[in-house]
Formats: sequence, C-alpha cells, structure tokens
Amino acid sequence: MTQLNLRGVIPAHLSPFREDYTLDEEQLRQHIRSLAGIQGVNGIISNGHAGEVTALSEAEYVRVVEVAKEEAGRDFPIISGIVCDTARGAVQRGKLAKAAGADALLIFPPNLFGSGGTLTADMPYRFFSDIAEGLDLPLIIFQFSVESHMAYTTQTLVKLVEEIPSVIAIKEGSNNLQRYEENLRALRACQRPVSILCTNNTKLLPSLAVGGDGIISGSGSVISQLLVQLWTAVEDNDLFRARQVYARMFPLMQVFYAPPLLDMHSRMKVALQLLGQQKYAVPRPPLLPIAPQERESIRRALAEAGLL
Repeated sequence: MTQLNLRGVIPAHLSPFREDYTLDEEQLRQHIRSLAGIQGVNGIISNGHAGEVTALSEAEYVRVVEVAKEEAGRDFPIISGIVCDTARGAVQRGKLAKAAGADALLIFPPNLFGSGGTLTADMPYRFFSDIAEGLDLPLIIFQFSVESHMAYTTQTLVKLVEEIPSVIAIKEGSNNLQRYEENLRALRACQRPVSILCTNNTKLLPSLAVGGDGIISGSGSVISQLLVQLWTAVEDNDLFRARQVYARMFPLMQVFYAPPLLDMHSRMKVALQLLGQQKYAVPRPPLLPIAPQERESIRRALAEAGLL
C-alpha cells in the first residue's frame, strides 16, 4: 500500500465545463498544473464536492484522475473522492480511481447516514472495514459538519482509526470548534498517528490554532497561496502574521460560503474566471450560473484580498 504522510495544504480542484457542459480537459490540465506548482501544496483532491463529482459520468470520473496524475506528476499525491451509498459501490469506484492513478481515497459518508447512521459506530465501522478489505489504498475519512447530521462521533472516529490500518487521515469538517477540538485531542491520543486536516472553511484560523496537520479546502482552487501562508504562519507560531493572512482571506470566505452553500464552488469558478485563470464559469445543472450582482461581490472580495 502507498505510504502517505499528509501535511500542509491540499486543495480540492474544480471541474471546468464548457458552455455545452462538456468537461474541458485543456482547462482542467491548466488548473491542475497551477495548483501543483504552488510551493506548500502537498496533494490535490480530485472528484470532491469542488469537482462536482456527483455530476460526472463514470468515464469522466476516471479521466479527471488520469489528467490530475499526468499533470501533477507521478510522485505528487492525488486523492480521489468516493461518493457511494454502499461499501460495494465504493470498492468498485475505488478500483477505477486506483487504476487511473489515485494514491488515496477520500470517503464521503453515505447519504443514509444522515438519518441516524452515525449515532453509533456500528454502521460506519462496517462501511469502512468493508471498503478497507476490498481496496489496497489509503483511506481518508470525511467528517461532515455537525449540522448535516452525518458527522461521526468522536468515539466512532477513534474506533475507525484504531481498528482500520488503512485509515491515514481525517478531513475534519465538523464546523464546530468544540467538536473539532474534542476530535483532535482524542485522535492525537490514538495508538497510531493519523493526519488531521482541517476543512472548517470559515473557521480555519481558530481551528488551526487549536491544532491540526494541514488544510483540505475547495477554496484552495482559488487561494492556495493564501492557505499556504496561513498554514506556514501557524506552524511558525506567528499569530500576528497568521491574522494578517486571515484578514485577507476573510472577505473571500464570506462570499464563497454564503447561503445557499450549494453555490460555493460555482462562485469559485467565477473567481478563477475573473482572475483570468479559467475561460468559463459554468456549473452543471441543476446548479445555476452565478447572478451578475453576486459576480460583482466576488470581484470586490478578490480586490480586497489583493488578488485582483
């Protein structure tokens, strides 16, 4: 099994679409090269929320991983998202990702977990153990927000880490500082170390001040350089510098993650278009294009952050 020690900034890339909604491979290649070339970016998430994974065909899913691996390089970690409601489906999709070049898998919770499946460790443990048994790839657990009702309990996370050796990291998106700290401290006490990668996007500085091994974020598709600066400042214990970077990020985080949250990555596409880094800002239906007045808010936030 591939050995990965995930630290630092790991952006989740977007999936560029043309105006006819087809995948724009040329723009995707450019996007991946740009992210992988940033010093301090130590991996990339493909086929995540940011990549509109549920809107991709199976062939597109595979092609996205292939392109990411080709452009980032053989030794650069590419982590592919797995969104499946069954472990069997996750194993099948994971085998496709591995054949395409993925070095690890980011496992989303099944939708049915939102109806009480995470209240105990029983269903999550069966789900992850079945995936681990069927795949020879490192696994990253995606901890959803507390508000989603799909967040694993602290005890469940500890059990998954202690008993499933292929689990190497937690994408910690509890979006609740108390739960984040409880999870962090409990996981730090495990017999086997795992990476804890913060994805509390509107709470990155306070979360990282508590602790963590890095950042996973779709916002990294636009502001990976700022995320690297934030992460480096926190690692250097330089609170003043971290606050300065966070102040630059703040207006963008406010517009990216404003309600409705489902538009967050469409807004990031607009940001890349405004920055001249992508030709189109097209989401796939049922997502809708960003309205002109909101485009202007994104433009102002980019200017306020010193990026435009």
